[in-house]
Amino acid sequence: MMFNEVLQGSAIYQAQDPQVISDYVNQHIGTHRISVKGECHQRASIWHRDFSDVALSRITYGGNVRVQSADLEDIYHLQIVTSGVCDWSLADKDLRVSAGEVLLLNPNDKVDLNYSADCEKVIVKIPKSVMISALAEKVAYLPKEGVKFDHAVRKTSDHRSLIHLLELIFMEAEAAQSDFSQLAPYSSLLAVKLLDCFSNNIQIPAEEQAPHCFSAIDSYIADHIKDDLSIDDLASLSRVSQRTLYNIFARHKSVTPMHYIKQQKLMHVHKMLQDGEGGCRNVTEVALDFGFMHLGRFSSEYRKMFGELPSETLKKRGH
Repeated sequence: MMFNEVLQGSAIYQAQDPQVISDYVNQHIGTHRISVKGECHQRASIWHRDFSDVALSRITYGGNVRVQSADLEDIYHLQIVTSGVCDWSLADKDLRVSAGEVLLLNPNDKVDLNYSADCEKVIVKIPKSVMISALAEKVAYLPKEGVKFDHAVRKTSDHRSLIHLLELIFMEAEAAQSDFSQLAPYSSLLAVKLLDCFSNNIQIPAEEQAPHCFSAIDSYIADHIKDDLSIDDLASLSRVSQRTLYNIFARHKSVTPMHYIKQQKLMHVHKMLQDGEGGCRNVTEVALDFGFMHLGRFSSEYRKMFGELPSETLKKRGH
């Protein structure tokens, strides 16, 4: 599949004024503003389709256009240039992405980019919550700053397995199915693949490098995830002092033991609200079940971790 041919059946606008395309992008892809340089009247086009938790787009402005974005909010953007070039000015570096190359942007990235007149891009929008859920698949922890990918331009030819997965996702999306609820694993698989392909701040220590007590600690936390776990419990289980326990977590997890426990509890709550495990009926019931007694604080911490309120996660499950 050629990416400059995808989503043929999902055209939103073709041969339109660039501002029309920009208005649609602001509603469905990410907040930004454009500045048109020179002549590009009625040559902008966009194709767009939602697929499970991700959104797929192909876009061209048909001329030299500058795009500025103050904040990508809680979304990762995988951007593949299929023709022309796109020059990026990010907070930490300037990059040129040419046809056949890909760049992955993080939530809250501030971007300033320029499309060449013949530039066309495919954009895959991945919610922060999908990336966090993928960490569970990799048995990894979530750093305090969230999952952050390095800003590096890569060739699509160097990541054939990722491209094959994207081709499959685009083909499934174009199969004109109206209910993508059974296709959610594709989103998770894509997030896991991105964690494998692109350099990031997630570290998964080799089994022989990690303290042996971690496997016991993780098992204990998983078995007692709904309990009010304490530092005393974990220190006793590990047969180390509380100070040593803090040092172990700081060195190998970059968080405190209690922060790690809270992350695990929130991940379990997220999965229950997302998948309906245990027949949960409402957010309050699930939150209390996992020991979150202050519901306002719980909602705030949940939103900070997953980019949406718990009620929004539960509402999505019904769609």
